[in-house]
Amino acid sequence: MRVLLIGFGDVGRATAKILLSKNVEVTAIDTRDIHMDGVDFLRRDALSEELWEEIDLEKFSSAIIALPNDVDALLCIMMLRKKKEDLLILARCNNPEYREKMSIAGADYVIDISTISSQMVISSIFREEAEKKLFYENIHIRTYKIEEGSAIVGKRIEELKDDVLVLAYEKDGKVYESGAIEAGSTLAVVGKMEDLKKFEERFITPGRQ
Repeated sequence: MRVLLIGFGDVGRATAKILLSKNVEVTAIDTRDIHMDGVDFLRRDALSEELWEEIDLEKFSSAIIALPNDVDALLCIMMLRKKKEDLLILARCNNPEYREKMSIAGADYVIDISTISSQMVISSIFREEAEKKLFYENIHIRTYKIEEGSAIVGKRIEELKDDVLVLAYEKDGKVYESGAIEAGSTLAVVGKMEDLKKFEERFITPGRQ
């Protein structure tokens, strides 16, 4: 199996390492003079039509687009799809607004970096200790077990406007970044300690309305 990797920044390099560890052959395209053991490089502009006239896409089972600019990625998807209709195309997306556009342009899978990153951060909060200190500007992350009778039960995360930031809630092993908060869930909140105390008194303590 050989994969065409377009863009060799941080995401591209990390992707190449994973592919190489799986014994997948990798050919990378980037405008910079970069090297990695085991990777074949083409120092070219991925948006150049001349490149796609020269390269034989029949050699590749799939293409991974790891460009930092969504507009460039969109154009690249269109050129790849035009050259080979059955090529499996995976694309990195930095702005969620471009996700649908990339799919329409021909990407088989679109990976929304911002969404994945936020989910990883939120998941790590729930897996670790209940309180984490962020020493910059006295910011803390607290998790609260929501009991029946708490004023926050039934309120939607996206509607909560306060001096703290409600990240998400977890219940039955699933993390929710929006929707109505349920009793029995665990809530992750970010803010200064004094604001967290006010939030706790207002919303978390059972019986308060």
